[in-house]
Amino acid sequence: MMQELDLKTVGSRATKVDGPAIVTGRAQYADDVQLPGMVYGRLLHNPHPHARIRRIDTTRALAVPGVVDVVTGADLPDLDLFATDEVCYQGQKVGVVVADDPDVAADALELIEVEYEVLPAVVDPLVALQHDSPPVRLDAPASEHKDADGRVLPNVTTHGELVEGDVERGFAEADVVVEAEYNVPFFHQNYLEPNASTARLEPDGRITIWTAAQGSFNIRDAVAGALRLPHGRIRVIVTQVGGAFGAKNGIFVEAHAAMLAMRLRRPVKITMRRDEEFLDGNPAPGCHVYLKTGARKDGTLTALEGRIVWDRGWLGGGGAANRLRGLYRIPHIKLESYGVRTNKPRPGAYRAPGSIQTAFARESNMDLLARKLNMDPVELRLMNAISTGDPSLNGTPLEKDWLRLTIQRTAAAAEWGKRKLGPNQGIGIACGEWTNGAGPSNAFITLGEDGSVTLLTGQVDITGLHTTLAQIVAEELAVDLTKVKVTLGNTDMVPYTALSAGSLATYSAGTAAREAARRARHRILRAAAEFLEVDADQLEMGAGRVVSRSDASLSVGLAELAASARRSSEGPISGQWVLGSLPTHPSYSVHIATVEVDPGTGRVRLLDLVAGQDVGRALNPMLVEGQIHGGATQCLGLGLMEGYKYGGNEHLLNADLVDNPIPTAMDVPVIRTVMVEEPCSDGPYGAKGVGEPPMIPGAAAIANAIHDAVGIRVTTVPITPERVLRVLQAGAAEQA
Repeated sequence: MMQELDLKTVGSRATKVDGPAIVTGRAQYADDVQLPGMVYGRLLHNPHPHARIRRIDTTRALAVPGVVDVVTGADLPDLDLFATDEVCYQGQKVGVVVADDPDVAADALELIEVEYEVLPAVVDPLVALQHDSPPVRLDAPASEHKDADGRVLPNVTTHGELVEGDVERGFAEADVVVEAEYNVPFFHQNYLEPNASTARLEPDGRITIWTAAQGSFNIRDAVAGALRLPHGRIRVIVTQVGGAFGAKNGIFVEAHAAMLAMRLRRPVKITMRRDEEFLDGNPAPGCHVYLKTGARKDGTLTALEGRIVWDRGWLGGGGAANRLRGLYRIPHIKLESYGVRTNKPRPGAYRAPGSIQTAFARESNMDLLARKLNMDPVELRLMNAISTGDPSLNGTPLEKDWLRLTIQRTAAAAEWGKRKLGPNQGIGIACGEWTNGAGPSNAFITLGEDGSVTLLTGQVDITGLHTTLAQIVAEELAVDLTKVKVTLGNTDMVPYTALSAGSLATYSAGTAAREAARRARHRILRAAAEFLEVDADQLEMGAGRVVSRSDASLSVGLAELAASARRSSEGPISGQWVLGSLPTHPSYSVHIATVEVDPGTGRVRLLDLVAGQDVGRALNPMLVEGQIHGGATQCLGLGLMEGYKYGGNEHLLNADLVDNPIPTAMDVPVIRTVMVEEPCSDGPYGAKGVGEPPMIPGAAAIANAIHDAVGIRVTTVPITPERVLRVLQAGAAEQA
């Protein structure tokens, strides 16, 4: 049971502190920044998946009235901001036009002449994996990876294996074995606010950058690296963020705007278009998975074998296989992973990076196994779920039976096994795991002479974080929430602060805010003891005052106390806490989806979705529910409609929201949430990070529900009507 605490503000459904500014249009987003003398940049993008640049002529663009500058890689021989000799993906930056008007800059782009020599390209990761695949990059370092015959794999950048026990023995002990192949494409975060950045050269030679990002210090560091500048020459101010979901962990156009501001000695703004976001953004990586699972006839898992090929875009990179194992006790495991280059943009993070793709394969296989065993899918998962004392994916023993509790409570809420479904309707379950991050954070609290409280933090708010921080401070100082003001500090104002990513923001910044508030509270009580001439341990705080426990007539308001403290030997009342890190804990999510499939058209309609999550403690239930609803909606998008599509010429076919749609109100049913509150030993009041887990299991739950409805297994997402029809017409549960 959840540990009971006497909490008044924490745990309440407080509305967002910045809500009025957002809904009235007063919040300043990145593209809202306007500076005197500002000019506008528009980027030139390469149209080919792979090519050599033979010639660039900017003469006609420079002659356009209103154009201030045209810059290509030839103008910046010491920087890597633009491609100069080879382009390796459609959308790669080749140059930029700067003009007094953004439309003039866009028109001038059309006048830049670029001569390309088109080269062979590869966008399929399985093709890129082969020894005879065309090289994705001509200038790539020589690959050290070879196939079983000793042939070099030119596009492979990483290879790893995870082996536990004896997998051959495990399959020999199995009574039932299932195996399948799964495909997940690149898929985009589809934040509503396109990336924009404004840079200004200051009189002292420093650069100020305004941008929408998930952290200010990572942007500072990345720009410093890109421009080869000392960190101290760059100040980053993060504006209101209109969606990020992991994509805005890194830079997009910040370095380009800063370079131009230094070059022109004028403020420069660059705003990306929607098609640029698809072509030159940081979408989630795709993958191909082969997975084989074995179990005894009673449902006990015995073995897991598989291979995952990660599509890592033109730069390549790593990609683990351990999440294919996931949440279950399996004694014998052999998993192999490859990271390969393809002629696509560099992928980035998207809500629980890596977990969504692997959950689709793992949880689909679990469902296939349950069917072959003629066993209830919920019971199969409960039987094999890791529980208290078992090692989680990060190796630490589980404090509590979080996974099993989440499965049980979500299944109960969905009335699993008790609902009567109609024709072509089905229900499916899937589970997910994420270990929340932890990293450097900070909180600085001051008490004002009007009794107000100010919290300064370096932690960017992308999820309602600042509202939760205000609740924590209000709780610890026993003041009304309206008395607390939260301010985001820029890179000149606060110590290094980690990204608001990986479900670490509330976990880390909330802990810092709580500790800073407790130190401010101690300082308040000491000041009140001196003011009232009583012992501090005889005082208590409430409703903006400090009162003697033994004599209620002895009290002092926080406003009066703040004014008095200014003249004391200790000075103004404040409290601060700078956090390095914290122990982390896994969080679990469970989705149960109910669908209806039209056998004539292949259309899948989501009728019901129950989204359960182990949250530790819900510091603000409304905001936690919002995170769960948002993640569940996004996994519906991946499950049924979203994903990059490439044509026969290896070009992206759907770089827009018409052909790469996101769910609307017409697609999303009422999402019922189940919050399992069993606090962990770390984090504020036992809370865990909640941002990542709600997106993990949804696509798999939908696939499992479709199988339950019409008896087919579609193993590629999104599960479009065309794919459903193809498998239905084949008359077998096979790969679409």
